[in-house]
Amino acid sequence: MLNTLKLILALAATCYFGLAAADDIAYDGGELYQANCANCHGMYGEGDGIVTPSLSVVLQDLRYLAERNDGEFPRWFVTEIIDGRELRLAHGPDGMPVWGEAFTRMEGYGEQAQSRVEQKIDALVNFIESIQIAPEDE
Repeated sequence: MLNTLKLILALAATCYFGLAAADDIAYDGGELYQANCANCHGMYGEGDGIVTPSLSVVLQDLRYLAERNDGEFPRWFVTEIIDGRELRLAHGPDGMPVWGEAFTRMEGYGEQAQSRVEQKIDALVNFIESIQIAPEDE
């Protein structure tokens, strides 16, 4: 029951960012990450969020995506994972929210709304790319 409540609160937090959007807003990927991703992936992307103990999968440390991909950040893959609307089952974690769909429900279905959805996803991807740790940074 407590884990279900935490998940509901985490998903409800996403509404704040979706409803406050205007066409000329430059989205802050860090803020979007904290509101939408940190409950599972942790504040710093380490896979240790408050909801993590209730998950049936072990989350990877998001800070090492580039290192695990021969030093290149897999931008297209991260974008697909976050968006989730066209994700092939083998490419993503089962049970992860489909943020493309969630952001679309928040923003609407028009052309400008879809542009805002893409901007949010891009801001999240940019943030995740910004937290990558190079082997020499350790």
